[in-house]
Amino acid sequence: MLKDKETPLYEMPSTTSRKLAILAAGDTVRVLQNRGLWIQLASRDQRKGWIYLGKNPELNRNPKRPATLWTPEPLPPGGISFHLGAFSSAFTYVGKISYRNLPRMDIETTLQYATSKVASFYLLYGNVRYLRPLKPRYDGWLTAGAGVINTVPLSAANNDARSNMVINYGLGVQRHLRGNNWLRADLRQFNAFANQGLVNFVEFTVGITIGVDWSKI
Repeated sequence: MLKDKETPLYEMPSTTSRKLAILAAGDTVRVLQNRGLWIQLASRDQRKGWIYLGKNPELNRNPKRPATLWTPEPLPPGGISFHLGAFSSAFTYVGKISYRNLPRMDIETTLQYATSKVASFYLLYGNVRYLRPLKPRYDGWLTAGAGVINTVPLSAANNDARSNMVINYGLGVQRHLRGNNWLRADLRQFNAFANQGLVNFVEFTVGITIGVDWSKI
């Protein structure tokens, strides 16, 4: 990711060659090769060009610190995740299956069980995640989805199970481990549409994702 405020992208490794674009801080690039103070890279829109890390007379200013570049970790095309954590006052076990259909978007299906002193909860829901690289080996995301929550009271006086629609939204972060594995943490808000009104739950879980290329299965 580029850290410099503005970085010209040249067609050739020369400041007199045609300027293709001005890259800004935060732009994600893919490094192709190094040639002295010149670096060839590909921008997010797949334009290939060169940036110069030395003093550039075209910018008419003193050179800043060289742009810090890093290549985001490749995301798995899909995977299986296992989580443990808290679901409001309950302890929860979570299993997820994901499929990445766009470079920074994936779809997750979740089967979840939570248990407390008063009830057990069974959840099935789907989510869309938008992922964004944060720093080397780290990605963050925003997510939203909907599904069903089934509540089973543990009291003998009230043993009627109830099923309700539930929506969830939240954010998370993941860290790339060895191979195609990731360590991740999720924080989500759940809103269940029960007969007595809206019931809210807050969830925090940590888990591991094992990358799976579903196209090869």
